[in-house]
Amino acid sequence: MRVLKVFFSHVTDWGIVWFGLLFWGSIFNAISVVILDDPNLIITLIAYSFGLLLGFAGKYKGWSWIN
Repeated sequence: MRVLKVFFSHVTDWGIVWFGLLFWGSIFNAISVVILDDPNLIITLIAYSFGLLLGFAGKYKGWSWIN
C-alpha cells in the first residue's frame, strides 16, 4: 500500500512534468522528423528535452494543461 501511495503522490505532484516530456516531447520530435527528414538519436533527445523543459516550466509557473 505504501508503494501505491508514493506512486500516486508522485503522479499528482509531477504529472505536468511527465505530460510535458511525453506529449510535447513527442510533438517536437514529430515536427523535427518532418522538417529534417532524417531522424536520429541526438535530434530525438533534443526534442524530448524541450518537452521536459516545458513540463518543468509548467510545474513551477503553475500552468494547468491537464486537470
